[in-house]
Amino acid sequence: MRRWGLALVLVAAAGGRLAAQSKISTKFADVIMEYVIPGKIYNLHSMRSLPYRVVNDSAGPTDVSITIKIPQKDQLKPGYEALPDPTWLRVVPNKLHLEPGEHGLADVILQVPVDPKFEKRHFQAHILTENAEPPFSGATTLAFTIAVESRLRFSVKSPGPEQIRRMQKAGIYQMLNFTLEPEALYVPGFFAPGARANITKQTGSRLSLINRSSQKLAFSLKSVQPPSGIGPAAGYVAAPDPSWLKIKPEGFKIAGDSMKSFGLELDIPDRPELRGKRLAFFVQATLEGREIPVEIYSRVYVNISD
Repeated sequence: MRRWGLALVLVAAAGGRLAAQSKISTKFADVIMEYVIPGKIYNLHSMRSLPYRVVNDSAGPTDVSITIKIPQKDQLKPGYEALPDPTWLRVVPNKLHLEPGEHGLADVILQVPVDPKFEKRHFQAHILTENAEPPFSGATTLAFTIAVESRLRFSVKSPGPEQIRRMQKAGIYQMLNFTLEPEALYVPGFFAPGARANITKQTGSRLSLINRSSQKLAFSLKSVQPPSGIGPAAGYVAAPDPSWLKIKPEGFKIAGDSMKSFGLELDIPDRPELRGKRLAFFVQATLEGREIPVEIYSRVYVNISD
């Protein structure tokens, strides 16, 4: 969710110019992230094409600084708690010099520490942009302080509070106790391009979907293009065509408190550019027959022979 155009101007002591003549703004007003994975680095600029953009709307040049701020209790949105540690977020660069009418860009980078205590929790952070203090001149002068405060809200390995409420209203939240395992499957050995291979029969590698809820649930399972924000491990590249990985069966039902495993087949075309590649496939499991779609993912890594 993005709400554009929020600009909060805080005026301190003044010196010779009217407050209306000095203004900075940003379109990064309220950003919400869900299913944030601990340990993973998120750059909102590259992941969502959402840089932190600061605009100097004043008549003169200005220097601005961008800092991470822990919100007060009365500033928190329902269901969120204050960011425990501002070092989870970084802004690069955190200082900008802007001429009149000029736009400045910064990257907002998030990394949640790997710790089970942070999972299934919802955090709120504020990003404060203000004009930098002028150097001390020894003279008694007055100066404007202009600030813009934006929100970043994120949920760790969970939908956001608003989404949870919608799921509860639709009667599906209690069903969201299923996993696709392993999250990352490294298939041993090498596979020749141009020859169809039954991965499960040759290596024993398989994926399993575990339904820990008490209800029978319907799912679909397929290899898809990498979803936004999820990439392959170092040394691997996303497979050009996800259909090269076959999963059987693709549609099925799983009884409550039970597990179902799936066979994998690989059909890599015989192309010179694929030889020696290390390919990543992204397998999506979707809970079917519900008003609100719910999807989880696993990665399957395979090595192609020379």
